Amino acid sequence: MKKFILLWISIVLLISLAGCNKGQSGTPAGSSGGVSGNLTVWMDNDDWANAVIAAFTKKYPDVKVSYQKIGNVDARGKVSLDGPAGIGPDVFLMPHDHIGLAVADGLCEPLDADIQAKYTAAMLDASIKTCTSDGKLYAVPISTENIAFFYNKDLLGDNPVPTSFEEIMAFAQKWNNPAQNKWALRWQVDDAYHNYFFLTAFGMKIFGPNMDDYHNPGFDSPEAARGIDFFRSLRSIYDVNVSDADWNGTVAAFQNGEVPFTITGPWAIADARKNGVNFGVTKLPAINGAQPRCFSGNIIVAVSSYAKNFDAAFAFADFLASPEGQTIQFEQTGKLTTLKDVSLVGGISADPYLMGVAEQSPYADPMPIIPEVNQMWDALKNLFTFTWDNTLTTTQAQAKAMDTYDTALKLAGKTR
Repeated sequence: MKKFILLWISIVLLISLAGCNKGQSGTPAGSSGGVSGNLTVWMDNDDWANAVIAAFTKKYPDVKVSYQKIGNVDARGKVSLDGPAGIGPDVFLMPHDHIGLAVADGLCEPLDADIQAKYTAAMLDASIKTCTSDGKLYAVPISTENIAFFYNKDLLGDNPVPTSFEEIMAFAQKWNNPAQNKWALRWQVDDAYHNYFFLTAFGMKIFGPNMDDYHNPGFDSPEAARGIDFFRSLRSIYDVNVSDADWNGTVAAFQNGEVPFTITGPWAIADARKNGVNFGVTKLPAINGAQPRCFSGNIIVAVSSYAKNFDAAFAFADFLASPEGQTIQFEQTGKLTTLKDVSLVGGISADPYLMGVAEQSPYADPMPIIPEVNQMWDALKNLFTFTWDNTLTTTQAQAKAMDTYDTALKLAGKTR
């Protein structure tokens, strides 16, 4: 009997220790007590990583952090291989549209209830939704970006900043000179990410109202048709083929001070500033009185399901997402915070360009997180490419988009 009792106690102790190993209910967020050991993190910027790790280890002196530079777009694929092999990270970054496959493949450990409650309240709703599945938070968004409307103040002159595409078209009638390749508005007309907003302005819902129904991509909807018709009407003020509307002919030209208007994102700010362009940024112009919704993208931080130190991993993810962590991120990378209250991140409120991008953020739909988003991009691009160059009618381009999507699904082993 005595041996049985001792064996039972041993089993109970082993179960208790196993439960504590993941740290789900151990150290409260924000507390340094009990967090120790080695931690491996994958990040994509040396200066940012070094600054974050220095601040984190000051708060958690008993944690030794090892850093590897891994691009966020490459991380999910590497974790799927390195995690099971025991050489993966405890914490890694990825774009939010990778999370559908990451969760399906069991790569992300759900974050604890305290972290989920804190950031659900503090962060942009759209950003948090990108990391949530079946009511659980599998990652935390730490930066967000979306396109916006960029304008050259010097070339605009005394004219007011356009707030609608109708006003842009009126300005273009005076500014344009086709013989000199002079166009008021230049943007990448074939890129799905940049042109999605033309569809939403007319009510198109990609993958249904919740953006999660891969059976209903919406490329062939009447709303999409009206959006494409308006999009192709803009050929009258920017009469070049898709091949001539590349980065160099559009955004780079704006960054060199040659173009009054462009549609791009925060990634274009640094070179425009470096070149001394006197410019501003604001939300996208209205279309037929409607404020269009664009895509947004988030970079998210996840704890690997193969992590060796869950306590430290959760603490590091929490730190990256905190106001202190996001302030360091902004100082080192210039990225826009996911926190609702941008004043919590020092310096952002004083940046007129990022604040201009943020004006569009409430009108941004996070890219869908369902795995089938990988089959979406080429199909969506077809709508814009073939109609802009007038290769296909709107109806034909819609049929082409649906066929491209269905073919891609079949190659992935699925059917609509």
